[in-house]
Amino acid sequence: MEPRLEIKFLRDDPSKIWVTANNESFAGETEQYINPKTLQNLSDQLVGFPKSNSDEVIFEIGEKDSTDGYCKLKFYCFDSAGHTAVIVSISNGVAGNQSSDNLCSAIFKLQFEAFSLDEFSSSIKRVLDLGEGKSVLIGINAYTQNI
Repeated sequence: MEPRLEIKFLRDDPSKIWVTANNESFAGETEQYINPKTLQNLSDQLVGFPKSNSDEVIFEIGEKDSTDGYCKLKFYCFDSAGHTAVIVSISNGVAGNQSSDNLCSAIFKLQFEAFSLDEFSSSIKRVLDLGEGKSVLIGINAYTQNI
């Protein structure tokens, strides 16, 4: 399984995103209603990221520990050389009559290259312009980065 973060967007009434992510060991997904401006803000903040080693971009939607699902993406530099990663905190929602025992969550790190983040940010803008589509951040295996 190739490490990746995917955000699928559909402009509707209301608009929705489906966030799916995995690294070498963990995976998770959630479906959330969203104001498209929130997704535009994420794309804008990721342009030129990171500007410094202490730069962070946080995207959060839903409520943590909610049965409606949750997603938090924290983009950051994990070392002084400026290597980047995203911490994915994600949980699924539980439908109407399902027990909260069906709630699943995962928290994991996904490393990526700067070029992949630029493509991801640009694709979010394209998807928003089109009103639907998928944006993908291709990750790398942790051992492939020469740090």
